[in-house]
Amino acid sequence: MHITNPVINPEITIGLENVRALMILNPNSTTQSSELLREILPPLFAIEQLKLFVRHTQFPGHAEEMVAGLTRDDYDLIILLGGDGTVSEAINGMLGSADTESPSPETLPKLAVIPTGSANVLVRALGFSADPVEAVHVLARLIEKDISRTICLGTWNDRWFGVNAGFGLDADVLAQVDRVREKGFSATPFRYLMVTARAFGRARNNPPKINVRAVSDDGEEFSLDEAPVLLASNTNPWTFLGPLPVGTNTENSFDGGLSLFGVTDISGLGGLIGVLHLFGADPKRVLNKFSTARTIDFDHASSVTLSCPTPHRFQADGESEGKLTEVKLRSVPDAVEVYAPRAARAPHERKLREILRDFIRVF
Repeated sequence: MHITNPVINPEITIGLENVRALMILNPNSTTQSSELLREILPPLFAIEQLKLFVRHTQFPGHAEEMVAGLTRDDYDLIILLGGDGTVSEAINGMLGSADTESPSPETLPKLAVIPTGSANVLVRALGFSADPVEAVHVLARLIEKDISRTICLGTWNDRWFGVNAGFGLDADVLAQVDRVREKGFSATPFRYLMVTARAFGRARNNPPKINVRAVSDDGEEFSLDEAPVLLASNTNPWTFLGPLPVGTNTENSFDGGLSLFGVTDISGLGGLIGVLHLFGADPKRVLNKFSTARTIDFDHASSVTLSCPTPHRFQADGESEGKLTEVKLRSVPDAVEVYAPRAARAPHERKLREILRDFIRVF
């Protein structure tokens, strides 16, 4: 069988007709290369009864345009080669405006992700390896055996997110990292930590004042005024620093509700400990024995309203969304069907020596 080189041909067709899959490649993702594609594509080519269409994105938002309005009558599966930004675009394109009734997952193509971005949070939180070659071999077996699951997604205003969203420190860090990348520097874990340290110093001098109102799945209400740090997450871990998973809420997962993590005061030792919790240090809260960490947790939220008296940066799935004064978040259960292996081990279940080992690897 002759296969056209996918590196130079923007659209190809291979295989049989039983399973129709659209593969979307983001050529600008961090680790994307011709050499990598030559390792990634053969395991998919080897899947029997798979008809694969390959397309490349050409501009920001292109993946969202490609999948908009697609149903399972068009494709059984959408495979994404890219990072969390490409995943976010595809989710928003498939599901449309979050202000309208979301389509049933059975009517949408299933979703699969091969990680070629910088953090690749969603696919790694689903249990895949960060190595795209390892991930594609696992994905090929899952497709052959048709092993998939439905997951919850979050919404912010009329948009969707898969992993996290928030005002304050995390949004400021992402905006600064974007500036660093525009200057030609790579977004390494060490650089994230350095940018975070500077953002934390600025936040101490002029902390945001985030007001939170939330309702859980069972009707429990939660409110907090003028928190300087607030993160809403859809899974645990909510991000990665290189090999190091970063988690906050131990009950959080793709199976139910949003989790909120906040720091009520970032001054003094207690505030520093609280922010360290946000970025994955001390997952078992051992440091709380030495100082009262000013942190709050709220799990299984179905709806959340975040507001600020003045505009502050807001981020969703690692993408800066500008400065806003109010955002309404919702959790939508069983929103999309994804191919995924068994759940990854949560950060709080890792042994101390593993955490120390990975911190050393980050530096």
